Amino acid sequence: MESESESTGYVKSDQTVFAIIEEIHRSEEVGVTELATTLDMSKSAIHKHLKTLEKHGYVVNNDGRYGLGLKLLTLGGHIRDRDKFCRSVRSAIDELAEESDQMVSFILRDGTHGVFVFIENDRYGLRKPVPLGNRYVIHQNAAGKAILATLPDETIDGIIAETGLPSETNNTITEPDELWEDIETVREQGYATSVGERIDAIQSVAAAIESPETDQIGAISITGPADHFTQDRVHTTYAEMVMEATNELELRMRYALD
Repeated sequence: MESESESTGYVKSDQTVFAIIEEIHRSEEVGVTELATTLDMSKSAIHKHLKTLEKHGYVVNNDGRYGLGLKLLTLGGHIRDRDKFCRSVRSAIDELAEESDQMVSFILRDGTHGVFVFIENDRYGLRKPVPLGNRYVIHQNAAGKAILATLPDETIDGIIAETGLPSETNNTITEPDELWEDIETVREQGYATSVGERIDAIQSVAAAIESPETDQIGAISITGPADHFTQDRVHTTYAEMVMEATNELELRMRYALD
């Protein structure tokens, strides 16, 4: 009889380990019984996987409640710090955060998702709903829409088909026609905006940036509570700031290659 790994190309035990890690991430802390119920597995099997993960530092046991371990932070930090594109963006994020006196983020495209790579100046305490390393479906905020606007139309169609444009709030764009309208606007004006599309009452403005060396695409955004941002300031001051930051950074990276 053909094994699962032979028929699908995947190793079932590896998939189980990743499912456990992702479920702990979603729950922050979870017990063996809850994991067994959620993943439809026996408690003994779950416990064995958890003991292995704990031994290697990937989870920690807090009186029977399991959370993610710092080993994952070590790996994630290493990935970010050895990425040349991320290293190039670092100083620009710091400079823009100081200039704008607002929360500034760098988001990197990862397939159909965006990932928060840097966050500076958390003056409004937004790091809890927008934590470093957080992944989200890419159409759900200004940074993601700015990234989408740089992609070929057929790539965007593929992302729409694959993700189905899931909603996070009542303001999330879930219809392809509406998303395409926003993308065309972003292409015309050079920046994207969003109000409560991923997190209620949060507004952001973002511009995309592409690495001339690796073809990676990211976006720099300025974010804050919607009731603190006037539309005039968003579409003039902050929009100009993020576009200037991305333009200068792209020039700096190109000249560094010459």
